[in-house]
Amino acid sequence: MSLSSLFEKMGKFADSNRWLVFIGFIVLILVAVYGATGITMYSGMDTYIQKDSKMYQDLDQYTRMFSEESIVIMVEGANVRDPALLKASDRLESMMENVAGVNSVVSPATIIKATNEQVTGRSEIPSSIEEVETLISYNPGVYEQLIYDDTHSLILISYGNISEEQKADILAAAKDAVNFASFPPGYNLIVTGNAALTGDMNVEMSGSMVILLALAVLLMVVALGLVFKGVRWRLYPLVVVIFGLIYTFGFMGLAQINMTMVSIAAFPILIGLGIDYAIQFHNRMEEELRRADTRREAVISTFKYTGPAVLTALFVTCISFVSLLTSSIPMIQDFGKLLIIGCIGCYTAALFFGTISLYFMDKLSERVHKKEEETGKKSIFSRVFPALDRHKVTEIESADSTSNIITSTLNKVIDFTLRHKKTIFIVAVVTGVLGVYADSTIPAETDFKTYMPQDMPALVDFYHMSTVMGGSDTINIMVQTSDIASPYVLKWMDEFGAYQTINQDYVYGADSLANIVKDYNNGEIPDTREEIQAIYDQLPDGTMEQYSYGNSMLLLNLDAGSAVSDLPMDGVKTLVAIIDEDLTWHQMPPGTTATITGATVPYTELLDSLLSGRVQQTLLGVFLVFAALLLIYRDIYKALGPVLTIALVIGWSGLVMYAFNIVYTPMTAVMGCMILGAGSEYSILLMERFYEEKGHGLPATDAMRTAVTNTGIALVVSGTTTIFGFLALTASAFGIISSFGLVTVINMLMTLLASFVVFPPLMLTFDNLREKGFKQTIGDLKDSLFSIFKTNKKTEMI
Repeated sequence: MSLSSLFEKMGKFADSNRWLVFIGFIVLILVAVYGATGITMYSGMDTYIQKDSKMYQDLDQYTRMFSEESIVIMVEGANVRDPALLKASDRLESMMENVAGVNSVVSPATIIKATNEQVTGRSEIPSSIEEVETLISYNPGVYEQLIYDDTHSLILISYGNISEEQKADILAAAKDAVNFASFPPGYNLIVTGNAALTGDMNVEMSGSMVILLALAVLLMVVALGLVFKGVRWRLYPLVVVIFGLIYTFGFMGLAQINMTMVSIAAFPILIGLGIDYAIQFHNRMEEELRRADTRREAVISTFKYTGPAVLTALFVTCISFVSLLTSSIPMIQDFGKLLIIGCIGCYTAALFFGTISLYFMDKLSERVHKKEEETGKKSIFSRVFPALDRHKVTEIESADSTSNIITSTLNKVIDFTLRHKKTIFIVAVVTGVLGVYADSTIPAETDFKTYMPQDMPALVDFYHMSTVMGGSDTINIMVQTSDIASPYVLKWMDEFGAYQTINQDYVYGADSLANIVKDYNNGEIPDTREEIQAIYDQLPDGTMEQYSYGNSMLLLNLDAGSAVSDLPMDGVKTLVAIIDEDLTWHQMPPGTTATITGATVPYTELLDSLLSGRVQQTLLGVFLVFAALLLIYRDIYKALGPVLTIALVIGWSGLVMYAFNIVYTPMTAVMGCMILGAGSEYSILLMERFYEEKGHGLPATDAMRTAVTNTGIALVVSGTTTIFGFLALTASAFGIISSFGLVTVINMLMTLLASFVVFPPLMLTFDNLREKGFKQTIGDLKDSLFSIFKTNKKTEMI
């Protein structure tokens, strides 16, 4: 059974069961709305690092053993050793210790009370600054992590592995505690940390998604109003696309696909892609309603002829997005899933809901005008449901001013293109190659803070704390051993930390139990296990938990200052690689192993994914699209034509990013696949019409001219609406999305340009290759190139 026959049967079923289909889609909307309630905003580490990777597992082990997340409260004021301030901090601690999910609260007040109890037997804050400073002098190293200078200190509220909702509750409780703890006048308290950043970002993502969708819809209204002429209800395709988005939202919630900063961009993109499906079915249904004797025939013909053609475009688009699923970055995988699901949802909505609802709307229109004819009175319904003129031209290219302008422009373009086809082809290839080279020089940005809106309150507070406290990047080394009190292990850690501090420009110090043991033993590490264990017994439980886990794991922290911010990410990657190499040759005690981990290290893997992974994804996408077209057409020339055209646009994209100084992010890294998915349809539709006209007996050049002028206006309508949908992305407050939107809009414009300027000479070359053979075609190209240089030489002589 052929595809058209299958769709013809589907059309007959849909027409015979119109109300069932219509009501079924309405029920699905209700199900989708319920499913959408399960969508959650997420921005955790596992959005860009695979959970089954060794790096993630090491990081997870490190987090569980040593790195509880914390809400950080930075205190600013005249003197952070002020007893009144410390007592207020103590009151805040008492409030937060009773909050569900909080594991511990640590501040200078905590340690002052513990030290005071050891010295005087009283667990309380002294009444004078002098007494406080005396207590601090007993062990100043312990206070250095919480008291930065005379005017700045920290309060840390730690929590374990809890849900995002629980983190938000703790954050809210911390802000309330700051207000109710009665801190003395003149002190400023800033609540920051990962929870604050995540909370603000999730709120910002939700708001940004609503704004982007609303703007995309508004821009689509403008685009459809300007270019979608000659049909009734020309804004209705937008309604159909919105239904497709609702189905996508619902499936996303039911499948528990998290919303990330990358997947936000999928929905405006889907509006841009899905509107094309809706336009194709809408226009064909209007055409068939005018041509056919009955609405049933119109529905069946729309299914039979438009269904398979648009399905081919859908198939190629989804195939190009499949390559995104191979990414090592989970948020890009989710982005690819959403695009595939959304495209299928928009196609299904356009095929069934769009076609059947137009059936009902046309029927209602006929009744309205029939009643007006009977009563002789006009009603407002006649404007909403205009009459069908069965003698009016039905194509989008029907005679109106906008269409005439587009048609005239396309005629001029194709005339120019066919006159200079070989020159255009050579120029396109040269610029494409230059774009590939320019692309190889574009760096990647993996600091997620740069992707966020820079005026976001939590981010402003975070930067303020970083400015005051200095860089806090660390490279963490987990040291696994059989005995954490072994003097050999502690001496090795001390020597390795000192070596890194001396020899690495971006390592400013080392922190571990070795340092603390030396502080307790006059700057030396004892030679016996018993002496070290005796020192351990004197340390607070919190200190031991900070640097050790059980009797088998120790932690060595290398202070990298602000290396992640100051160095390009490939520099951070090199630094980590050098430290890892040093671990290899710096001999450890028997039975001891070391693993580099921490929040800094995963960014290096993300860098590899952006720089090398994106190239693999794009190449895979090109191969998959080529294979799909070869499978569909069984003709290598028909498969190569669209693929090579879009490959040139991918090359040009590198020039665009280089010119606009746009770096690679998890969003722009998918640009190649996006161009393939969104742009291949234009070349495919032009190619279909080209071979159709050749089949009618036209010479190749005339067939291409007819294809461009007759099919081109529909492509301009589709391309314009798609570009308007992508244009909404440029308004995002997230730099990662706005830069992606800018590049995508320019790339889609270039895709349209390539479809009308590059694709025609390319396909004519392939057609010439088929008819004249390879040697003759190459000879023609050489002659063209020689003639160009010869012309230039003559021009210089003149």
